[in-house]
Amino acid sequence: MHITIQTNVSPYTNEDLDTAIHLAETFLNRGHKVSIFLFADSVLAANKLVKPMRIDRNIPMKLQELASKGVEVHICGLCAEYRGLTEEMKIEGSRFSGVPEMAALIFESDRYINLMP
Repeated sequence: MHITIQTNVSPYTNEDLDTAIHLAETFLNRGHKVSIFLFADSVLAANKLVKPMRIDRNIPMKLQELASKGVEVHICGLCAEYRGLTEEMKIEGSRFSGVPEMAALIFESDRYINLMP
């Protein structure tokens, strides 16, 4: 089964990214194909230059670990450009995509989860 998870909010404001990461890990462990689409402010979660305090979680590192395990991490390119996220700043294993790719993921996935505020 192919499951796509879309997030929309800033990574450290709400816990939507944490939920997406936990869901992706669970689905992966059960043998499913997983895609994550970072949209709007959630594209900031793909910034590898983020340096969280020791007591906080490192969301970019967690996303990069998921990508290394086969999770497709899509970043809305227009959203990233608007927020100053460049190719050099994004985590390894992720790729810039757009709304057409998001539409294709929705169409091709067996399940689509949109974590909206």
